[in-house]
Amino acid sequence: MLGASLAAAAGRAAQPADPPLYRCADAARVEAGRVGLTLCDAAPTPALADRAERDNLQLRPGALVVAVVPEGLAAREGLLPNDMIFRVAGSDVAGGGAASVPLAAVGAESDTLVNFLRGGRPYLVKLRRTP
Repeated sequence: MLGASLAAAAGRAAQPADPPLYRCADAARVEAGRVGLTLCDAAPTPALADRAERDNLQLRPGALVVAVVPEGLAAREGLLPNDMIFRVAGSDVAGGGAASVPLAAVGAESDTLVNFLRGGRPYLVKLRRTP
């Protein structure tokens, strides 16, 4: 599975100790319980602004992953806290609320593609509930 490859490549550890590239824009949190995520509206940090051009990092709106349920679907497919989701099921998402709606629709019949940034670099996972 793609998620297993991502997990192996990412080492399944939390992101490096570098300053975070995104933070929560406010205190609001949204649960995407079906896949095991807590999200917020992502806002770029000064660290991203400093590194974006130099390191060719992407700067996008989206939903910051605040927490991942350890045995949940998102964790099994390799998503980690501080990943920044910018597209779900082919549609760009501008924040936690916008991402939670299509994530709640993840089903067992077909894959739902989730595009995200980790360390400013793009990745993709496929989510599908087990029947």
